[in-house]
Amino acid sequence: MVLPMLLSSGRLIRLVLLLIVLGTSGLLSYAVWKGVVLKDQRLDRMSEPAEAEMKLTDMEYIEMQEGRRLWSLRASEATYHQAEQKTLLKSVHLTFFLEDGDEAYLESRDGALFTDSKDIELWNDVRASFPRGYELLTERAYYEHQKRLVSSGEPIRVKGPELDLTGSRWEYRIPERRGLVEGDVRARFTFLSAPGK
Repeated sequence: MVLPMLLSSGRLIRLVLLLIVLGTSGLLSYAVWKGVVLKDQRLDRMSEPAEAEMKLTDMEYIEMQEGRRLWSLRASEATYHQAEQKTLLKSVHLTFFLEDGDEAYLESRDGALFTDSKDIELWNDVRASFPRGYELLTERAYYEHQKRLVSSGEPIRVKGPELDLTGSRWEYRIPERRGLVEGDVRARFTFLSAPGK
């Protein structure tokens, strides 16, 4: 009677051990599968474009230096992206305050303010207005804050009193109030005659 019980107990122990091994294998397989699925979901989320951390409407920012305004930036919409350290802008209006009291303006449909450098990039219908009635049209412009320089490698057209000028690239040095147009420059001058002549 003891021997059949031991044999039954031995089978029972093996059966219990087999069930434990199968259960552990099943749990381990499930854990590995779940880890792979979660990893794939994380990779999918990382590949999606980053959501903006903050969104503002009717934003205005003024850059000051030693108590003097250097420039002001207005946009109908601003979305800040911390990972890229930039703010994307819509309907951009940028005003530069020149030392003699004059102002220069840049406008565009889209733009970006780079937080760390305070550089600004404008694109889509960029229009610049400079003192003495000069207007510049292009598709892209870039403001380098440290150099106080506005430039572009895109074709431009400058219109002003008695002048219509085109070129491939340009720059405007704000402190010196000096512009430069290069590359396939073409100009047309229209001189108005003095009254009585």
